[in-house]
Amino acid sequence: MSTIVAYHHDESILDLERVITLVQQQMSFIGYHQSRDEVASEIRNSMKEQSRAAFFVAYEEDATAIGFAYGNICCGLETKGDYFWLNELFVSKESRNQGLGAELLEYVQAWSKQQGCTYLAMVTHPKNAKAQALYREMGLELESLVWVDTYL
Repeated sequence: MSTIVAYHHDESILDLERVITLVQQQMSFIGYHQSRDEVASEIRNSMKEQSRAAFFVAYEEDATAIGFAYGNICCGLETKGDYFWLNELFVSKESRNQGLGAELLEYVQAWSKQQGCTYLAMVTHPKNAKAQALYREMGLELESLVWVDTYL
């Protein structure tokens, strides 16, 4: 059984070194390669007081980080208020296929609702069949879209 802790404006993340490793693994999976210092800096930035970001970390009984979710509270016209954009959901290789991804997603949904969010959104890679299967099982709607972005 895992424990999930939500961090919002809170830099005191337990087992931060392992969390940084997990973030690096997720970033590598999606094609980004970041140093430990870069990830630590990004986590500190996301936890600053004016940020609307939240970090959710799943821990084993011994407080070892085994998965995480990360996202931001956003505001949208189509959602009639605030919604939660889930940027990342990641479970360590040794903890997969045990329901932790679903547990994290349920926790994020409950937390978001408590924060007044009315909607949850995310994207996943079209080839990530395992993630898509999880989201379908959880009752989320999968839609085709074209991702558009640029660095500023």
